[in-house]
Amino acid sequence: MGWACLLLALGLVGALTVSWVMRESSPQFGEQLRTQGEARELVLPDGSRIHAGPDTSLSVGYYARRRQVILARGEASFHVRWQYRAAFLVQWGVNEVVIDGSRVETPDILFRVVAEPERLRVELAEGQLKVRTVTAGPREFVELRPGDVLIVDMGTRTHQLTHAGQAPAR
Repeated sequence: MGWACLLLALGLVGALTVSWVMRESSPQFGEQLRTQGEARELVLPDGSRIHAGPDTSLSVGYYARRRQVILARGEASFHVRWQYRAAFLVQWGVNEVVIDGSRVETPDILFRVVAEPERLRVELAEGQLKVRTVTAGPREFVELRPGDVLIVDMGTRTHQLTHAGQAPAR
């Protein structure tokens, strides 16, 4: 009887582990978006919106604890709605725009990302976000506030952070 209970408990733990891993690694929603000269808008299940500019290539994965966009090229504007403990990530190569998932409801975040072959530009209109980039040195990320513009130059491995109407700062 003891062995049967032990085997049942191990089976249950195994099933729950597999279920959790599959939930975290398999998107509930996925989309490949390639615009050819025209802009398009994509609405995610949580109400967040992505407006992809002309000649843009991106893919979207909507997971239980994160919403992930991989921007291959082009430009996209994002209107991100808060979702309980679910991060929002935009990746371009080794660089990543990050909105941390939180338990506390926050206002919507509006930002724009432009990906060129050697340069990334992030413009924040509303809210707060971080950009993980190798150019940030030991901190590894740059925090943006409304009105900030971050330009990451991968050719020179540098970045510039400016605020609307201010001179560049590092």
